[in-house]
Amino acid sequence: MASAMEQYASAYSQATQIEEEGGFIVDQSGGSAHGCTEILYRMLTSRLKCLISAATRVEAESTQAEEEALRLGETNWFKQPEDLEALKKEHLRDRVWRVLADVVSGLAQCRVDQPFFHRSVYRHAQALMWSPILYDPTSSEGSLDSVPATRSFQIRGLNNSTPVVQSAEIIMSSLFDKKR
Repeated sequence: MASAMEQYASAYSQATQIEEEGGFIVDQSGGSAHGCTEILYRMLTSRLKCLISAATRVEAESTQAEEEALRLGETNWFKQPEDLEALKKEHLRDRVWRVLADVVSGLAQCRVDQPFFHRSVYRHAQALMWSPILYDPTSSEGSLDSVPATRSFQIRGLNNSTPVVQSAEIIMSSLFDKKR
């Protein structure tokens, strides 16, 4: 997975440079022609999948799995944190939340950059649905749970006063409005 993340980062860097120079990237792998946005989306979703995979491990394996997910997820930030060294000294739950917040920011930006890039909306909603478990792995409510305001304000589209499933529904509803 580390190799894949490095490849995505390299491809994203090259694609960004080409697009800045006025070129257009046609990436036919996966049937998409969204250029940099496609590469960014794949990198972000890989990071999200690492977090989800770690969160679904049995309790005996969860800490080690989350540390591995963070090793992979704390590279190639969408919005680079100011102090990476201080970040690595934070509590595990805080680090997981920072990665989740960064992934959601990137997924929201994909939709801004490419208004018809609907896959990022699905993943954005998926990230919201997993947020209670990523916040507290012992959560028994899952997507019917909510996230405290101290955390929910960091994630675009996450409302702290309602179950996260309602926040995800609002994100998804943008795909089904009358204009589309």
